[in-house]
Amino acid sequence: MTTISRAGAGAVNARRTRFLRRLTVATGGGMFLDGFVFACIAVAVAGKAFRADLHTTPVWLGLISASTLVGTIIGGPLGGYCTDRFGRRPMFTADLCVFLVSSALLFFVRAPWQIVALGVVMGLAVGADYAIGSPMLGEFTPAHNRGRYLGVLEILWNVGYVLAFFLGFLITRIDPGAWRYALALGVVPAAIVLALRHGLPESPRWLMSQGRHAEARAILMEHLALDPHSPEFADEPTGEAGYRTLFGREYLARTVFCCVFWICIVLPYFAITFFQADILTTLGISDPVLTAVFGTCTALAGAVLGWSLVDRIGRRKILIAPMFVTALMLSIVAGGQWLPHSLVVPAFFGYLFAYGVMSILPGVYPLEVFPTSVRTTGMGVAAAASRIGSAIGTFLLPLALAAFGLLPTMGLMVAVCLIGGLSSLALAPETRGRALSVSGGPRKGL
Repeated sequence: MTTISRAGAGAVNARRTRFLRRLTVATGGGMFLDGFVFACIAVAVAGKAFRADLHTTPVWLGLISASTLVGTIIGGPLGGYCTDRFGRRPMFTADLCVFLVSSALLFFVRAPWQIVALGVVMGLAVGADYAIGSPMLGEFTPAHNRGRYLGVLEILWNVGYVLAFFLGFLITRIDPGAWRYALALGVVPAAIVLALRHGLPESPRWLMSQGRHAEARAILMEHLALDPHSPEFADEPTGEAGYRTLFGREYLARTVFCCVFWICIVLPYFAITFFQADILTTLGISDPVLTAVFGTCTALAGAVLGWSLVDRIGRRKILIAPMFVTALMLSIVAGGQWLPHSLVVPAFFGYLFAYGVMSILPGVYPLEVFPTSVRTTGMGVAAAASRIGSAIGTFLLPLALAAFGLLPTMGLMVAVCLIGGLSSLALAPETRGRALSVSGGPRKGL
């Protein structure tokens, strides 16, 4: 290869990398915002001033904590279906505009029901973005490092949660009555992400699935400098969007797997982290809110480890082992009133770390097992299923903790983790290195 040709290849690779990095930040911004707003609400709810000002009861606290999750239940399938029908690009902007307006309105709430209503609307936008973001990025990235690009999105969820929890913690520590500012923090990152999404192209895979090959090839050449006949894109099948395909005989097992493993990852985590200050108080921690900040950083560290391994050892290994580890760690936490703190507290953080390792997979698995024609619909259905589980968990955990205590409450979380481990052992496929057109195509089992 000549010096000129090497220089040309270097320029092409640099242009491709710049585009993929911009797309990663723009799509990951939705995940960042999901974690960010969840933490904003969580840190506000943890404050005594919030509860006193709004006269909240345990029932209202449960409804507030579950509100964004309930919205996601609706927004995921609806946004996914619309995205498969009308394209990734238009939905990519519309959902974020809804989020931005709702986040700003949180500053003006005067009653618990207003937070619940806005939380549901924000959840609609977040659910739609779950269905759009990962598929949008995955449909541009090459198979050999797709997991690492997609894993960044899940890391950004944890970054958003950590940053918002830390900022909200500082705000409410300086002035406990300033919880409105903590609630409305999401306005700033939402505006930045919206600006980053301006001008991004439509997914070439979606265009191909609609038979619009000339447009798809033009985008591939302009943004990725790929041969229009690249094997990764040349065999993209056409098809119709719809739930009938997703729940038909060919894809039913994949749909069930994606829903179950995602539920079992996030149900215990959302419930425990939203009320981890209450749980840590039950365990006898003197400063539970500050300790909870450290806990969010622990989960982030686990996510970084999972990200570094996903394209090296594959998806299946970083799902199954951590799932059983979380069950073991929570079993120890369940006995926290009888076991020494030197064992229980490390187990609590061990759970968060193991969760972090496998937390990157909800953004990877669903888009790799479904074809382009139903990819965002499948992603939306799986996201909705996970949020049904999360909403149930966050609503019931404070009630169960108050009524039954730590042991039965954590025992239920252990059962969920065990179900996740056993189902993943039986159903989880290995999709590392497969082209999306191959991963989404018919094959035995999953």
